Amino acid sequence: MEKSHNLLGNFQQFVSGGVYGILSVVFGMLGDLIAYLMYPDYNFTNNPVSSLCNGPGGMFFQVGTVLSGIFAILFVLYFIGSVPAQNAEKLRKIALLTALISCISFISLGVFCGREPTIALIHGVSAVISWISGICYITLFNIFMLRNSKYSKLLVYFGFGVSLTLSTMVLMFFLYYFLGLHIVIIILPLLEWIDTFILAIWYLIISIFLILKKI
Repeated sequence: MEKSHNLLGNFQQFVSGGVYGILSVVFGMLGDLIAYLMYPDYNFTNNPVSSLCNGPGGMFFQVGTVLSGIFAILFVLYFIGSVPAQNAEKLRKIALLTALISCISFISLGVFCGREPTIALIHGVSAVISWISGICYITLFNIFMLRNSKYSKLLVYFGFGVSLTLSTMVLMFFLYYFLGLHIVIIILPLLEWIDTFILAIWYLIISIFLILKKI
């Protein structure tokens, strides 16, 4: 396990993790924006985020999502490498595993995106896995920051808010697809967009914090 800690620690010798986090947000949001601008009559209350891949600019959504996921992996590796190993090794292992699962699943939903039934199924499963594992690693990241005096408590509280909003979206998803509560579909697409922006903001403020504080 010491070897694992050294590998994560050595990763910090390269570019600040804040740069990776910012690039993840930039590529992800830029891909969404271009795809949205090329999508005729897009409606945020009726169309989920992933429906952008079905429009004329779908390729931009997919490429942006894949690049965003790749830089997100670099970001989480850097962040976990900054976590002190004392009394937190088990949590660091769980955080690393869930973060990698979330990021790889996010990349997968970007690659597999479309109306074809098999592609749509892979996309949907990847999205759910990314959301659930994302809740896990974001919550653990907040716990790490709460234990570290270098981080602002406001940053931690906002992070727990991100976990809560993601959990709400997952709950709504299961209520619709597994329990047949169709009224949920009225707010699910908009909630997905809200979570997308909130998660992007969380990545940005942590990234800027890492750069400014030289963590």
